[in-house]
Amino acid sequence: MRKGITIALCLAMTVISVIGCGKEPAKQEIKRDIDVTTYYIKHKFPEEKINDIETLVTSPAGSILSTDTKFIRYDLMDSECDKKGIIEKVEYSTDVYEDGKTYNKYVNVYLPYGYDENRTEPYNVLYFQHGNKLSNDYFLQEEYKNRLDNLFASEKVDPLILVFTTYYLDPEKADEVRKTEPDAPAGDGNYTGVPANFWKEVVEDIIPTVESKYNTYTESFDEDGLVASRNHREFSGYSRGSCCTWYMFHSALPYFKWWAPMSASCVAGKMISENPTDEEAYLYLKEAVDANPEMDFFIYVGSGGPTDAGSLRTQMAYFEKQPIFSYGDDPKTNNLYYVLSNFEHGDLYAPYYYYNSLQVLFKN
Repeated sequence: MRKGITIALCLAMTVISVIGCGKEPAKQEIKRDIDVTTYYIKHKFPEEKINDIETLVTSPAGSILSTDTKFIRYDLMDSECDKKGIIEKVEYSTDVYEDGKTYNKYVNVYLPYGYDENRTEPYNVLYFQHGNKLSNDYFLQEEYKNRLDNLFASEKVDPLILVFTTYYLDPEKADEVRKTEPDAPAGDGNYTGVPANFWKEVVEDIIPTVESKYNTYTESFDEDGLVASRNHREFSGYSRGSCCTWYMFHSALPYFKWWAPMSASCVAGKMISENPTDEEAYLYLKEAVDANPEMDFFIYVGSGGPTDAGSLRTQMAYFEKQPIFSYGDDPKTNNLYYVLSNFEHGDLYAPYYYYNSLQVLFKN
Protein backbone atom coordinates (compact mmCIF):
# COMPACT_ATOMS: atom_id res chain seq x y z
CA MET A 1 0.00 0.00 0.00
CA ARG A 2 1.14 3.54 -0.69
CA LYS A 3 2.67 5.52 2.09
CA GLY A 4 0.36 8.14 3.62
CA ILE A 5 1.43 11.75 3.35
CA THR A 6 1.21 13.90 6.45
CA ILE A 7 -1.70 16.25 6.70
CA ALA A 8 -2.31 18.95 9.25
CA LEU A 9 -5.48 20.25 10.69
CA CYS A 10 -7.29 23.13 9.06
CA LEU A 11 -10.26 23.74 11.27
CA ALA A 12 -13.12 25.61 9.75
CA MET A 13 -13.21 28.54 12.13
CA THR A 14 -16.38 30.54 12.41
CA VAL A 15 -16.81 34.12 13.48
CA ILE A 16 -18.97 32.94 16.34
CA SER A 17 -16.28 30.60 17.66
CA VAL A 18 -13.93 33.55 18.11
CA ILE A 19 -16.31 35.56 20.28
CA GLY A 20 -15.46 35.45 23.94
CA CYS A 21 -11.93 34.12 23.42
CA GLY A 22 -10.44 37.42 24.54
CA LYS A 23 -10.91 39.36 27.76
CA GLU A 24 -13.04 42.19 26.51
CA PRO A 25 -15.82 43.72 28.61
CA ALA A 26 -19.20 42.00 28.58
CA LYS A 27 -20.83 44.92 26.76
CA GLN A 28 -18.36 44.57 23.91
CA GLU A 29 -19.06 40.83 23.67
CA ILE A 30 -22.80 41.53 23.51
CA LYS A 31 -22.23 44.08 20.77
CA ARG A 32 -20.17 41.58 18.81
CA ASP A 33 -22.94 38.99 19.18
CA ILE A 34 -25.38 41.47 17.72
CA ASP A 35 -22.97 42.31 14.91
CA VAL A 36 -22.54 38.64 14.05
CA THR A 37 -26.31 38.07 14.09
CA THR A 38 -26.83 41.06 11.83
CA TYR A 39 -24.10 39.88 9.48
CA TYR A 40 -25.60 36.38 9.37
CA ILE A 41 -29.10 37.61 8.60
CA LYS A 42 -27.82 39.96 5.90
CA HIS A 43 -25.63 37.39 4.16
CA LYS A 44 -27.48 34.11 4.54
CA PHE A 45 -28.64 32.38 1.38
CA PRO A 46 -32.23 32.69 0.10
CA GLU A 47 -34.65 30.06 1.40
CA GLU A 48 -37.86 28.83 -0.18
CA LYS A 49 -40.34 26.35 1.28
CA ILE A 50 -40.91 23.80 -1.46
CA ASN A 51 -43.32 21.45 0.36
CA ASP A 52 -44.47 20.58 3.88
CA ILE A 53 -41.22 18.89 4.84
CA GLU A 54 -38.45 20.51 2.77
CA THR A 55 -36.88 23.95 2.36
CA LEU A 56 -34.65 24.88 -0.57
CA VAL A 57 -31.51 26.93 0.19
CA THR A 58 -29.86 28.44 -2.88
CA SER A 59 -26.57 30.25 -3.38
CA PRO A 60 -27.02 32.19 -6.64
CA ALA A 61 -24.69 31.70 -9.60
CA GLY A 62 -21.66 33.93 -9.23
CA SER A 63 -21.90 34.27 -5.46
CA ILE A 64 -19.70 31.24 -4.71
CA LEU A 65 -19.45 29.15 -7.87
CA SER A 66 -20.15 29.92 -11.50
CA THR A 67 -23.41 28.02 -11.14
CA ASP A 68 -25.96 28.14 -8.34
CA THR A 69 -25.91 25.57 -5.53
CA LYS A 70 -29.03 23.96 -4.10
CA PHE A 71 -29.32 22.48 -0.60
CA ILE A 72 -32.51 20.81 0.64
CA ARG A 73 -33.15 21.20 4.36
CA TYR A 74 -35.25 18.33 5.68
CA ASP A 75 -37.54 20.00 8.20
CA LEU A 76 -38.58 16.83 10.02
CA MET A 77 -35.07 15.95 11.16
CA ASP A 78 -35.83 16.72 14.81
CA SER A 79 -39.31 15.19 14.95
CA GLU A 80 -39.76 12.10 17.08
CA CYS A 81 -38.93 9.00 15.04
CA ASP A 82 -40.39 5.58 15.82
CA LYS A 83 -38.22 3.75 13.30
CA LYS A 84 -35.11 3.54 15.43
CA GLY A 85 -31.79 2.11 14.37
CA ILE A 86 -29.33 0.66 16.87
CA ILE A 87 -25.71 1.49 17.65
CA GLU A 88 -23.20 -1.22 18.49
CA LYS A 89 -19.68 -0.80 19.87
CA VAL A 90 -17.12 -2.81 17.88
CA GLU A 91 -13.62 -3.19 19.29
CA TYR A 92 -10.39 -3.58 17.35
CA SER A 93 -6.67 -3.02 17.79
CA THR A 94 -4.09 -1.21 15.67
CA ASP A 95 -0.29 -1.07 15.61
CA VAL A 96 0.29 1.19 12.58
CA TYR A 97 1.88 4.15 14.40
CA GLU A 98 5.52 2.95 14.30
CA ASP A 99 6.06 3.25 18.07
CA GLY A 100 6.00 -0.42 18.99
CA LYS A 101 2.60 -0.04 20.67
CA THR A 102 -0.72 -1.71 20.06
CA TYR A 103 -3.71 0.54 20.66
CA ASN A 104 -7.03 -0.99 21.68
CA LYS A 105 -9.80 1.11 20.18
CA TYR A 106 -13.42 0.89 19.06
CA VAL A 107 -15.84 2.25 16.52
CA ASN A 108 -19.55 2.84 16.97
CA VAL A 109 -21.62 1.20 14.24
CA TYR A 110 -25.10 2.49 13.44
CA LEU A 111 -27.41 -0.12 11.93
CA PRO A 112 -30.54 1.35 10.34
CA TYR A 113 -34.05 0.35 11.33
CA GLY A 114 -34.83 -3.04 9.85
CA TYR A 115 -31.20 -4.05 9.33
CA ASP A 116 -31.17 -7.64 8.10
CA GLU A 117 -27.95 -9.64 8.34
CA ASN A 118 -29.37 -12.14 5.84
CA ARG A 119 -30.62 -9.64 3.27
CA THR A 120 -29.80 -10.74 -0.28
CA GLU A 121 -28.52 -7.29 -1.19
CA PRO A 122 -25.66 -6.30 1.15
CA TYR A 123 -25.37 -2.85 2.69
CA ASN A 124 -23.16 0.05 1.63
CA VAL A 125 -20.89 1.40 4.38
CA LEU A 126 -20.28 5.06 5.29
CA TYR A 127 -17.36 5.92 7.58
CA PHE A 128 -17.78 9.19 9.50
CA GLN A 129 -14.91 11.04 11.17
CA HIS A 130 -15.83 13.55 13.89
CA GLY A 131 -14.42 17.04 14.34
CA ASN A 132 -11.83 18.56 16.66
CA LYS A 133 -11.84 17.55 20.34
CA LEU A 134 -14.99 15.47 19.97
CA SER A 135 -15.33 11.69 19.94
CA ASN A 136 -16.98 8.90 18.04
CA ASP A 137 -19.52 8.68 20.89
CA TYR A 138 -21.05 12.00 19.82
CA PHE A 139 -24.16 10.53 18.19
CA LEU A 140 -24.90 8.09 21.02
CA GLN A 141 -27.11 10.65 22.74
CA GLU A 142 -30.70 9.87 21.82
CA GLU A 143 -31.62 13.39 20.68
CA TYR A 144 -28.76 13.29 18.18
CA LYS A 145 -29.21 9.67 17.13
CA ASN A 146 -32.82 10.62 16.40
CA ARG A 147 -31.57 12.68 13.46
CA LEU A 148 -29.96 9.58 11.98
CA ASP A 149 -33.20 7.67 12.47
CA ASN A 150 -35.16 10.41 10.69
CA LEU A 151 -32.60 10.51 7.89
CA PHE A 152 -33.41 6.94 6.91
CA ALA A 153 -37.10 7.12 7.85
CA SER A 154 -37.47 9.88 5.24
CA GLU A 155 -37.22 7.14 2.60
CA LYS A 156 -35.19 9.54 0.46
CA VAL A 157 -32.00 7.80 1.58
CA ASP A 158 -31.31 4.09 1.20
CA PRO A 159 -30.44 2.28 4.44
CA LEU A 160 -26.71 1.76 4.98
CA ILE A 161 -24.24 1.00 7.75
CA LEU A 162 -22.70 4.07 9.37
CA VAL A 163 -19.36 3.68 11.17
CA PHE A 164 -18.14 6.37 13.59
CA THR A 165 -14.33 6.44 13.73
CA THR A 166 -11.78 8.46 15.70
CA TYR A 167 -8.22 9.52 14.89
CA TYR A 168 -7.32 9.79 18.60
CA LEU A 169 -4.92 7.03 19.61
CA ASP A 170 -6.49 6.58 23.03
CA PRO A 171 -9.97 8.07 22.76
CA GLU A 172 -11.04 7.07 26.25
CA LYS A 173 -8.23 9.20 27.73
CA ALA A 174 -8.37 12.06 25.23
CA ASP A 175 -10.62 14.30 27.32
CA GLU A 176 -8.40 13.86 30.38
CA VAL A 177 -5.25 14.64 28.36
CA ARG A 178 -6.78 17.85 27.04
CA LYS A 179 -7.25 19.20 30.57
CA THR A 180 -3.53 19.91 30.67
CA GLU A 181 -2.50 19.73 26.98
CA PRO A 182 -3.77 21.54 23.87
CA ASP A 183 -4.82 18.25 22.29
CA ALA A 184 -4.46 14.48 22.60
CA PRO A 185 -2.24 12.28 20.40
CA ALA A 186 -3.91 11.63 17.04
CA GLY A 187 -3.01 9.87 13.82
CA ASP A 188 -4.44 12.30 11.26
CA GLY A 189 -1.23 14.31 10.97
CA ASN A 190 -2.22 16.99 13.44
CA TYR A 191 -0.10 15.87 16.35
CA THR A 192 3.66 16.35 16.39
CA GLY A 193 5.55 13.09 16.79
CA VAL A 194 2.73 10.83 15.60
CA PRO A 195 2.93 9.73 11.96
CA ALA A 196 -0.14 10.40 9.82
CA ASN A 197 -1.04 6.74 9.56
CA PHE A 198 -4.73 6.95 10.35
CA TRP A 199 -5.49 5.94 6.77
CA LYS A 200 -3.64 2.69 7.43
CA GLU A 201 -5.64 2.14 10.61
CA VAL A 202 -8.86 2.56 8.63
CA VAL A 203 -7.84 0.31 5.75
CA GLU A 204 -5.93 -2.40 7.63
CA ASP A 205 -7.86 -2.58 10.90
CA ILE A 206 -11.25 -0.84 10.88
CA ILE A 207 -12.62 -1.92 7.51
CA PRO A 208 -11.80 -5.63 7.96
CA THR A 209 -13.20 -5.65 11.50
CA VAL A 210 -16.47 -3.95 10.61
CA GLU A 211 -17.19 -5.32 7.17
CA SER A 212 -16.50 -8.91 8.16
CA LYS A 213 -18.99 -8.60 11.03
CA TYR A 214 -21.90 -7.17 9.09
CA ASN A 215 -23.73 -7.81 5.82
CA THR A 216 -21.49 -5.89 3.41
CA TYR A 217 -20.17 -6.26 -0.14
CA THR A 218 -16.60 -7.11 0.84
CA GLU A 219 -15.91 -10.78 0.14
CA SER A 220 -12.23 -10.89 1.04
CA PHE A 221 -10.05 -8.60 3.12
CA ASP A 222 -6.80 -8.70 1.26
CA GLU A 223 -5.72 -5.82 -0.98
CA ASP A 224 -7.68 -7.10 -3.98
CA GLY A 225 -10.83 -7.67 -1.97
CA LEU A 226 -10.81 -4.20 -0.41
CA VAL A 227 -10.27 -2.53 -3.78
CA ALA A 228 -12.97 -4.66 -5.39
CA SER A 229 -15.59 -3.41 -2.93
CA ARG A 230 -14.64 0.32 -3.07
CA ASN A 231 -17.86 1.15 -4.98
CA HIS A 232 -19.78 0.34 -1.81
CA ARG A 233 -17.72 2.40 0.61
CA GLU A 234 -17.69 6.11 1.52
CA PHE A 235 -15.47 8.22 3.76
CA SER A 236 -16.83 11.41 5.22
CA GLY A 237 -16.10 13.85 8.01
CA TYR A 238 -17.04 17.17 9.54
CA SER A 239 -14.72 20.09 10.40
CA ARG A 240 -11.35 18.55 11.36
CA GLY A 241 -12.95 15.33 10.16
CA SER A 242 -13.44 17.04 6.80
CA CYS A 243 -9.72 17.87 6.66
CA CYS A 244 -9.19 14.20 7.46
CA THR A 245 -11.50 13.26 4.57
CA TRP A 246 -9.39 15.22 2.08
CA TYR A 247 -6.29 13.53 3.57
CA MET A 248 -7.95 10.13 3.20
CA PHE A 249 -8.70 10.91 -0.45
CA HIS A 250 -5.02 11.62 -0.97
CA SER A 251 -3.89 8.49 0.89
CA ALA A 252 -6.62 5.89 0.40
CA LEU A 253 -8.38 6.55 -2.92
CA PRO A 254 -8.11 2.89 -4.03
CA TYR A 255 -10.38 1.80 -1.17
CA PHE A 256 -13.21 4.37 -1.33
CA LYS A 257 -15.15 5.62 -4.34
CA TRP A 258 -17.42 8.05 -2.48
CA TRP A 259 -16.39 11.07 -0.43
CA ALA A 260 -18.28 13.71 1.58
CA PRO A 261 -16.13 16.35 3.33
CA MET A 262 -18.17 18.89 5.31
CA SER A 263 -17.25 22.35 6.57
CA ALA A 264 -13.46 22.39 6.31
CA SER A 265 -11.02 22.79 3.46
CA CYS A 266 -8.16 20.65 2.19
CA VAL A 267 -4.90 21.65 3.92
CA ALA A 268 -2.67 19.76 1.46
CA GLY A 269 -0.41 18.15 4.06
CA LYS A 270 0.51 21.45 5.70
CA MET A 271 0.55 22.33 9.39
CA ILE A 272 -2.16 24.47 10.96
CA SER A 273 0.05 27.57 10.90
CA GLU A 274 0.43 27.26 7.13
CA ASN A 275 -2.32 28.16 4.69
CA PRO A 276 -2.13 26.28 1.42
CA THR A 277 -3.06 28.11 -1.72
CA ASP A 278 -6.00 26.82 -3.70
CA GLU A 279 -3.53 25.55 -6.28
CA GLU A 280 -1.53 23.65 -3.65
CA ALA A 281 -4.70 22.01 -2.37
CA TYR A 282 -5.69 21.04 -5.91
CA LEU A 283 -2.27 19.58 -6.71
CA TYR A 284 -2.38 17.58 -3.47
CA LEU A 285 -5.61 15.93 -4.58
CA LYS A 286 -4.37 15.58 -8.15
CA GLU A 287 -1.47 13.45 -6.89
CA ALA A 288 -3.94 10.78 -5.81
CA VAL A 289 -5.87 10.94 -9.07
CA ASP A 290 -2.71 10.74 -11.16
CA ALA A 291 -1.44 7.80 -9.11
CA ASN A 292 -4.73 5.92 -9.58
CA PRO A 293 -5.96 6.82 -13.08
CA GLU A 294 -8.29 3.84 -13.24
CA MET A 295 -10.08 4.76 -9.99
CA ASP A 296 -13.26 6.77 -10.50
CA PHE A 297 -14.61 8.83 -7.60
CA PHE A 298 -17.24 11.34 -6.54
CA ILE A 299 -16.75 14.09 -3.93
CA TYR A 300 -19.92 15.63 -2.51
CA VAL A 301 -18.88 18.69 -0.50
CA GLY A 302 -21.06 20.59 1.95
CA SER A 303 -20.74 23.62 4.21
CA GLY A 304 -22.87 26.14 6.04
CA GLY A 305 -23.90 29.76 6.16
CA PRO A 306 -21.99 33.06 6.08
CA THR A 307 -19.77 32.30 9.07
CA ASP A 308 -18.77 28.74 8.11
CA ALA A 309 -15.68 27.45 6.27
CA GLY A 310 -14.75 30.44 4.12
CA SER A 311 -11.55 28.83 2.81
CA LEU A 312 -13.57 25.85 1.58
CA ARG A 313 -15.68 28.17 -0.56
CA THR A 314 -12.65 29.64 -2.31
CA GLN A 315 -11.19 26.18 -2.85
CA MET A 316 -14.40 24.92 -4.40
CA ALA A 317 -14.55 27.91 -6.74
CA TYR A 318 -11.03 26.99 -7.84
CA PHE A 319 -11.62 23.22 -8.02
CA GLU A 320 -14.74 23.69 -10.14
CA LYS A 321 -12.56 24.89 -13.04
CA GLN A 322 -9.76 22.30 -12.83
CA PRO A 323 -9.30 19.47 -15.35
CA ILE A 324 -9.45 16.47 -13.01
CA PHE A 325 -12.93 17.52 -11.88
CA SER A 326 -16.23 17.44 -13.72
CA TYR A 327 -18.67 19.56 -11.76
CA GLY A 328 -22.27 18.41 -11.33
CA ASP A 329 -24.48 16.03 -9.36
CA ASP A 330 -24.62 13.07 -11.76
CA PRO A 331 -22.10 10.38 -10.73
CA LYS A 332 -22.28 8.87 -14.20
CA THR A 333 -20.67 11.95 -15.77
CA ASN A 334 -19.45 14.15 -12.89
CA ASN A 335 -17.16 13.72 -9.87
CA LEU A 336 -17.50 16.92 -7.80
CA TYR A 337 -20.47 18.76 -6.32
CA TYR A 338 -20.97 21.41 -3.64
CA VAL A 339 -23.95 22.47 -1.54
CA LEU A 340 -24.23 25.30 0.98
CA SER A 341 -26.75 25.45 3.80
CA ASN A 342 -27.52 28.27 6.20
CA PHE A 343 -26.36 26.25 9.21
CA GLU A 344 -23.68 27.40 11.60
CA HIS A 345 -20.66 25.21 12.33
CA GLY A 346 -21.38 21.94 14.18
CA ASP A 347 -20.96 18.19 13.70
CA LEU A 348 -24.58 17.55 14.59
CA TYR A 349 -25.70 19.09 11.31
CA ALA A 350 -24.10 16.19 9.43
CA PRO A 351 -27.42 14.28 8.97
CA TYR A 352 -28.84 17.30 7.12
CA TYR A 353 -25.95 17.18 4.68
CA TYR A 354 -26.34 13.41 4.31
CA TYR A 355 -29.99 13.97 3.37
CA ASN A 356 -28.59 15.67 0.28
CA SER A 357 -25.42 13.73 -0.47
CA LEU A 358 -26.86 10.25 0.04
CA GLN A 359 -29.46 10.92 -2.63
CA VAL A 360 -26.51 11.13 -5.05
CA LEU A 361 -23.74 8.90 -3.69
CA PHE A 362 -23.84 5.15 -4.31
CA LYS A 363 -26.24 5.80 -7.22
CA ASN A 364 -24.36 4.55 -10.25
